[in-house]
Amino acid sequence: MGFLGWSFKMLISIGFDVADFFVGRIPIAGSVFDIIGGILGFVLWGLVGGLQFGELIDVTDQIDAFIPTLTIAGILRARSEI
Repeated sequence: MGFLGWSFKMLISIGFDVADFFVGRIPIAGSVFDIIGGILGFVLWGLVGGLQFGELIDVTDQIDAFIPTLTIAGILRARSEI
């Protein structure tokens, strides 16, 4: 894919994680946002992006907003993407 493709995917991931910090803290909307993020994670990063579904464990939606899961998945995939 190359560096430009990976960078574009990282921008999407960082943007989603920033939005998750604000929208994802609303109790029910946060869980819906985590499901959408899990699907987005699979599309962008494959199985590693599925880590986003782990945020569904936090039913209060308060703690998981502080973890930039898609950005971490992108960093983990950096070696194979670049």
